[in-house]
Amino acid sequence: MSQNARKSSFAVCLLAVGALVAIPAVAQKSPVPQPIPVNVENTPNVNVANTPSVSVTNTPSVNVSNTPNVNVANTPTVTLSSGASVAVTSPPDGQGNPTPLATLEAVQIYAATCSIFFEGGVVGDCDFPAVSEGKELVVQEFDAFGDLEGGNLPYYITLQNTLALINYFTYMVTASGAGYTITTTHQETRLYVIQGTPLCRVGVLNSSNGVYTCNISGFLVVS
Repeated sequence: MSQNARKSSFAVCLLAVGALVAIPAVAQKSPVPQPIPVNVENTPNVNVANTPSVSVTNTPSVNVSNTPNVNVANTPTVTLSSGASVAVTSPPDGQGNPTPLATLEAVQIYAATCSIFFEGGVVGDCDFPAVSEGKELVVQEFDAFGDLEGGNLPYYITLQNTLALINYFTYMVTASGAGYTITTTHQETRLYVIQGTPLCRVGVLNSSNGVYTCNISGFLVVS
């Protein structure tokens, strides 16, 4: 065999061997790479300090309109269990007397007026309607109006026959002129008349032909 023929045969053999070696290498290569686990150790803590506050200003108001009415119907009756009781007490007023508890069935409105004609005297009185037996009058307001001579003034105005016997009231001059002096009293109060006739009595500084009118109002309760 010639030298050229040997070279050609050797080259063919090398190509064949290379092809055989390449085929297994390609066949053994994985088409999808497998993930490798990663372990992170001794990771540092992260502290976030001095973070700024977030303020939301000028937020709009929320108005809810056309809300439906809520009606509660068929509410159950509240009853006390056997042996239970409810205590109702009357708080004392400014004079230490118990305040009457008034109900619609027990209350009778009371209002009355009377007039004093001095007829040249310095003291006069007038009676209000009497409080009947078994009733108690609670006076809630006292009013008075005086029409006296110019410069003449009352030195006491009283409501008498109350539980305290006599109660005194102040006045103010509301008008005065040539020949007359007008005084008025308006005072909310709480006085008690237990069976009897409440009486308004007024004393003036000088003899008078003037007139004084007294009014009381309140309610009657069963005593």
